[in-house]
Amino acid sequence: MAEMKNICGKIPVELHEKVRAEIEERETSTQIFIRQVIEEHFNRLENKGEESMEKRTLAVQVTEELFQRVKWAVTKEGIKQKDFIIRIIEKAVEEVEAKWKELEQPEENAETDRLEEAKETAEDVYEEETTEAETETVEAAEEEADAEISEDAEEEEIPESGEETEEIA
Repeated sequence: MAEMKNICGKIPVELHEKVRAEIEERETSTQIFIRQVIEEHFNRLENKGEESMEKRTLAVQVTEELFQRVKWAVTKEGIKQKDFIIRIIEKAVEEVEAKWKELEQPEENAETDRLEEAKETAEDVYEEETTEAETETVEAAEEEADAEISEDAEEEEIPESGEETEEIA
């Protein structure tokens, strides 16, 4: 066991009464209580630099109306006010970050958009050219068929009299 030393000092009566009440409530001894208080104090001092880097305080004053609305929302959500406010702040910050992330990368997005548009345009042009070529081919084939039919019609003359009919037969 570590070597022990006594510490003694006078404190105001009100503070002494609070200490005695706390000791009775915890069902502990004065020695253990004083030791815990002193250890907590020094632990806080030693970790203060770390804590200040991990957590910071944001404090704002709001109107009574807004305060009551927040209080109502917290009650309805069934969570602590602190957790509710943190959730609101995180959501708002995420929205702003997303907006700025999009705005800071317009060149990359614009280039990607241009490439996609060029690809779509090339595909559309190819489809149009293919469709036009097919249409022209079909039209040309129809014209050729029409021309052949007219030539055949010109070659075949219908006989006007019975003599010509005999010659053909």
